[in-house]
Amino acid sequence: MQFANKQPQQLFHELKNFFERYHIFIKKQQYYLEALTHNSYANEHNLIYTYQRMEFFGDAILAKEISLYLFLSFPDKNEGEITNLRSKIVREGTLAELVRRMNWAPFLLLGKGEIKTKGYQKNRILADIYESILAALYLDLGEETVRTFIKRTLINMVSNPGFFDQIRDYKTELQEFLQTGDTHTLEYKLVKESPTSENNRVLYTVIAEICGIRYGEGCGYTHKEAEQLAARNALQKLANKPEYHFYK
Repeated sequence: MQFANKQPQQLFHELKNFFERYHIFIKKQQYYLEALTHNSYANEHNLIYTYQRMEFFGDAILAKEISLYLFLSFPDKNEGEITNLRSKIVREGTLAELVRRMNWAPFLLLGKGEIKTKGYQKNRILADIYESILAALYLDLGEETVRTFIKRTLINMVSNPGFFDQIRDYKTELQEFLQTGDTHTLEYKLVKESPTSENNRVLYTVIAEICGIRYGEGCGYTHKEAEQLAARNALQKLANKPEYHFYK
């Protein structure tokens, strides 16, 4: 994508149009401008605010609402299991994926350096603005509006069948699987980088080697994603081989 900062009035107008799809009618422009202002933009324009305070407040709001959702939805799960589920829902990768689906990146206000390094694609920044916008909604329209919006966005996404399977930590599972037998050396290697036409992104190919032998392969738009998929591929093969019988 070709990124360019919007003028405040245009940004707020487009954001209002977005929220109207959810029958939410935002009012106070300043809350949302603050929630979308990265510190790099603030530094360049001598602003006294960034989205960091909003993100801090939004993080607390999200933790509360997701805790309530899990507490009511899973009465058979103990506190440890609920905590584990919550950490998977509010993790950086999940929130960033949601923001990408909603196409919120064009609402960001970024400094020139952050634009150059494609900050509008970074998981950390995208996850931050989801939380900061929740804070803006809370301050502007109150708790019920925020709760409804979270249900219709994040909770709706994670309620889809297979969501928790998609965010399993396959790297940890593979490491634990290997530790149940003899000692094996596990290593991930980047073998290919392929530029794509999709928002100028790069597709990474990673292989998982066990004792120096290739046993899994995965492709993703980040190193971490590719490694997770390589680990999943290796686990699928190991599941069909009770004893380790590797191939070259």
